[in-house]
Amino acid sequence: MHKPASSWLRAYVWLMMAFLALPLVVIFISSFNEGSAIIFPPKGVTLHWYGEAWRNASMMQAALNSIVLASAATVLSLLIGVPAALAVVRYVVRGREALQAFLLSPMTVPSIVLGIAFLVFFARTGMGLSFTTLMIAHMVITLPYVIRSVAGVYMGVSVSIEEAAKVLGANSRQLFMKITLPLIMPGIMAGGIFSFIMSFDNVPVSIFITRRDTLTLPVYIISYLVHNFDPTIAAISTIQVLFTATLMFILEKTYGIRRLTETV
Repeated sequence: MHKPASSWLRAYVWLMMAFLALPLVVIFISSFNEGSAIIFPPKGVTLHWYGEAWRNASMMQAALNSIVLASAATVLSLLIGVPAALAVVRYVVRGREALQAFLLSPMTVPSIVLGIAFLVFFARTGMGLSFTTLMIAHMVITLPYVIRSVAGVYMGVSVSIEEAAKVLGANSRQLFMKITLPLIMPGIMAGGIFSFIMSFDNVPVSIFITRRDTLTLPVYIISYLVHNFDPTIAAISTIQVLFTATLMFILEKTYGIRRLTETV
């Protein structure tokens, strides 16, 4: 009795996966169209539009902005998130749940609400819109992923390992560098990769606080579509999807995407 149900469930899952992947397949195939518009199926095959994307200086600058921004936000998230994760797991006793909820709260707030909040905050405080404020905003939305992944790994590290190192004479620096850091490295790598992805692909927050000189690639793609509908946008979108998919594959092999959704 269970076999038919299991078969139907598997068929349903595969059908849903195909349904979700279909738009990406259409964009990928359309990026090779010889015509000057995005159509499916394409009329002829060419790599011309990939060359057009490469020659588009504004598009390449937006891509560079996204890479630099995501890298900076990731580094800041790691510098703040790793110590925070260690504190939540080992050292904070009173108010641990409240601190944990506060640190992970950006994951529960709708991104568009965060974008508006950042815009109002930066305007009211006189900080204005710049690369620095954009980086701060991205750091806030990527920080929870570092904390979640590092804390998830650190919770699996036995306290006795660190206590044994202390008994053998390790000081705080040696304990962290030679014992704790190697043990939590999978979580750090996973948190860093996921933070980079979340920042690189972000639209709801970036669209509120970018300027012309800090325009990110996802926001540029949206603005480009207002006046253009040629396969250049399909080409750059395909590259972006493949880039993100590669990082997700590395993340899955390093840590496991499912573990990022588990409660710390």
